Formats: sequence, C-alpha cells, structure tokens
Amino acid sequence: MAREAGVAPETTGSVALWMGFVSTPPGRASGVHHHGDCESGIYILRGRMRFLFGELLERSLDVQPGDFLYVEPGTIHQEVNLSATEPAEFIVARNCGGMLVVNVPDPRQGAAQSGRP
Repeated sequence: MAREAGVAPETTGSVALWMGFVSTPPGRASGVHHHGDCESGIYILRGRMRFLFGELLERSLDVQPGDFLYVEPGTIHQEVNLSATEPAEFIVARNCGGMLVVNVPDPRQGAAQSGRP
C-alpha cells in the first residue's frame, strides 16, 4: 500500500489528526495491521475493496466508490483490492497525529498451525 500524508505533523504541524491518500495495487492486499488507539474513517474513491477483520480475520465487508468505513481503535484488519487490473484508492482520516501502522502476524496462520478452525 502506498500512503501519502496530506494533513499530518510533517506537512501541517497537526498534533491530533492524520489524513491522507492510500492506494493499493491491483490484486494486492495490505499486511495485517492495526492503528493503535486511533479511530479511522475511510472514504473509497476508486476500486472495490474487501476489508477483513475479527479475531481470525473471519469477518469481511466489501466496499466500493462512495462508501464510508469506520475502523475502531485497535481493530486488527487487512485491506484487499478485489480487482486484478485496477488500483484501489481511498482517503483515510485518523484522530492521531502520525501515520500509526502496527503490523502484526496474520492470526489465520497461527490458527492453522494450532488446528483451530
């Protein structure tokens, strides 16, 4: 994923807001991650995305241009671009000053090794 800060400490001196443009290449997925104690609001500009979340990323929500999405603080998730040919593009706003991204191990891999469904 390519993230470009628009409103951020390094661009405007903001202290409690990060807002920027995010692009995911065709057929690609982000790593599994969360954004700490930050709330995130997302607006889909282009493409179709699937957001996976839940303890084992077992829940999903498909979004398309014009859709808004809210991600609660600490929610482990992954974004998947559903198109094999077009990038997905969206605007993200977070109520924290920096571009906080905490990458975590994929919980599905641990579940498969432990024999959990």
